[in-house]
Amino acid sequence: MGQNKHAIHLHNMHRNHNQRVAEFHKQHAIQIANGENGNGLLARWERFVFFKARDLFKLIKNVIK
Repeated sequence: MGQNKHAIHLHNMHRNHNQRVAEFHKQHAIQIANGENGNGLLARWERFVFFKARDLFKLIKNVIK
C-alpha cells in the first residue's frame, strides 16, 4: 500500500515538473523570437539556430501543401 502511494506522489511530482518545463520552453521560445534573450555569443547562436529552423519548417510546410 505504501509503495503505491509513493508511486502516485512521484507521478504527480513528475507531471507537475513536466508542465513547468513546458511552460518555461514556451516562454523561452517567445523571448528568442522577440530577441529578448541577451546579446552574448550563446544567445546569438540560439537566435540563429531558432530562426533558421523556423524558416526551414515553414518552407517544408509550404512544400507539403
